[in-house]
Amino acid sequence: MAQDLNPISWGAQDRYQAHFIVKILIGCDDEDYLARPTLHTKGHFATKKVDGVKWVGGQLADTLNADDILKAMMIKLPYEDAQINVEPTTGGVRIFGKWKGSYEFTMTKELFAVYDRIAHCIKNLSCSPPVQS
Repeated sequence: MAQDLNPISWGAQDRYQAHFIVKILIGCDDEDYLARPTLHTKGHFATKKVDGVKWVGGQLADTLNADDILKAMMIKLPYEDAQINVEPTTGGVRIFGKWKGSYEFTMTKELFAVYDRIAHCIKNLSCSPPVQS
């Protein structure tokens, strides 16, 4: 039997991703807590810098877009770290970034402050009463 020259790697990978889970009130609409940033950048490759941030998604995206302090904090982050996603889970909302290798994975205090600010916006949105139609 011939050995496969291109084996598929199974098992543990040295890739890491930080997840922050924020508990929310039960009965909230999941789509309200979906948010992804559209990053406006300048430069190319290694010199790529974030120039502006616009969040797209549900009601949380509107709240994050209104937060000028959060935008200023995200502009200071490296491009790879500024790619933050927010999505609902069962009973909570997950904040996470991109997968990183073991040598590049870090959680700086600036990145933690951004995650914490997003979590604060989620908590404020979760505590607000539902909008009546």
